[in-house]
Amino acid sequence: MIKFSKDKVKLLHQLISEETGGTIGVRDEGLLESALEGAFATFDGKDLYPSKEEKGARLAIR
Repeated sequence: MIKFSKDKVKLLHQLISEETGGTIGVRDEGLLESALEGAFATFDGKDLYPSKEEKGARLAIR
């Protein structure tokens, strides 16, 4: 699965905001990092979200 960088997500957000309206920028950098890394979390050496679909859903709910 492709892992989006924080910079790429911020750029996508900026482009979408410019096209559709809305505030440009991120209120909490740490929260953004946490959301992006959460899909790749593990416990006891096992992925909490093993499939691409589960990882995508985890990203989408943030």
